[in-house]
Amino acid sequence: MNCIVTVSGKGGTGKSCVAAYTAAALAKEGRKTLIVEMGADSRSLDLILGASGAPFGIHDALAGRCTLFDATVKVEGAYGLEYMGAGDITEPPDTARMAEAIRTLKLDYDFVIVDGADLASFPVSCANIFLMVVTPDTLCMRASSDLARRLRGAGAREIRLVINSVPARIIPIEGAEDFDDLIDRTGAQLIAVIPQSPRLRYCANNSKELDPESLTVKVFDNLAGRLMGQRRHLLIR
Repeated sequence: MNCIVTVSGKGGTGKSCVAAYTAAALAKEGRKTLIVEMGADSRSLDLILGASGAPFGIHDALAGRCTLFDATVKVEGAYGLEYMGAGDITEPPDTARMAEAIRTLKLDYDFVIVDGADLASFPVSCANIFLMVVTPDTLCMRASSDLARRLRGAGAREIRLVINSVPARIIPIEGAEDFDDLIDRTGAQLIAVIPQSPRLRYCANNSKELDPESLTVKVFDNLAGRLMGQRRHLLIR
């Protein structure tokens, strides 16, 4: 029913990691969730999730080489979570076909999370929410502010802010003096703050599960709850 697209103004913000763990948290809440990886050049979701890839992907389905069902695999050990890779990108996706594919998927899943979308060809109107993943530094804030402006100009319905990799203290020289500064510059409502975590980085790079009692897991659980319309605390420390 809901299509969530993760975006960032620049690379290196941990966008795919946020997409993967948010999808896993939604599935844990009992919501049938599909996570779609659209950018083959930055393939990482299968590694983060520990998912085996299908022989086809979303771009194969869009090109008519397979069905959407053929491009989807279940994520082992995560009930209710399915994964669709990028597949073979031989040509830019047709916007109309992309829109039809998203509408079809939204009928079968409670949440469809799209990562790595090319916003030049992805129909903005198909997204219920854009999750903008930022880090508290000057370059990212400036790029994210520009992206938020372009998304609104293209008709984005809702943009929510995820501040990722937040150190124990945000040093002003890095760019952001506080969370309000980030919110003001992007004009997006804050939905989650994810603290720096060496363990999160290790698990994401080695297909390992996070400690279910860790703060990081609780942060993603609350992010999932907020996406479902629930009142959840904004955990920071």
